[in-house]
Amino acid sequence: MSSPWFHAPQLPSAGMILALDRDEAKHAVGVRRLSAGDAVTIFDGMGGIAHAVLTGDRNSDGGVLVRVDRVERVSRTGTDVLVGVAPPKGDRFSTMLDMLGQLGVTGIVPLNTEHGVIDAAAINRTRAERILLEACKQSRGAWLPSIAPAMTVANFARLAASSGRTVLIADQGGVSTATCTAERVAIAIGPEGGFSGAEIEAACAAGAVRVDLGPAILRVEAAAVSMAAAFRARPAG
Repeated sequence: MSSPWFHAPQLPSAGMILALDRDEAKHAVGVRRLSAGDAVTIFDGMGGIAHAVLTGDRNSDGGVLVRVDRVERVSRTGTDVLVGVAPPKGDRFSTMLDMLGQLGVTGIVPLNTEHGVIDAAAINRTRAERILLEACKQSRGAWLPSIAPAMTVANFARLAASSGRTVLIADQGGVSTATCTAERVAIAIGPEGGFSGAEIEAACAAGAVRVDLGPAILRVEAAAVSMAAAFRARPAG
């Protein structure tokens, strides 16, 4: 069984002592019941992984101290996927974030859309980041997905295309996702009412390509996760 994962924003060199913050310490000792000598894995969310052992000591802030035995760097694998999505309501948004985080997408961009049910700019970013962090621990992902500021789908398409990504916007009647073989993609998922005609036109003018997700009428989170999973399952190159 692999050792439990915890997060620290910075990793020291092998042989040094690292303090897990109070929240991580509470989970390690209070929830996981770990004690001195138990192995743990610490990740920084930027590809760094430290293999460490609990010392049994705490610092003055209540953090648990671990001794780092080995540090490694992990490269991103699979197709690089950026997800722009109109957030669904309540727990459905949390569920979507958790699944996208487990899939290892590069980032999530909340989209403000004409038919959207909530203001994408009003999402709780702190909570969203916490959900993504826990998703990385669950999936043993070394790279923490980012949460970008809210924007329109046209701006999302423009920025993604300018960074060299192939931009795909979900719209019935578009081409099959199988036609896209790019290693870096940005996918845009609209609200349950769909993107408006003007939004699709603006996104396509900015470089997006319309893609059809099939005959089923999917909820926002199902569309985002299924499309992201299809691309993440493809090996890069």
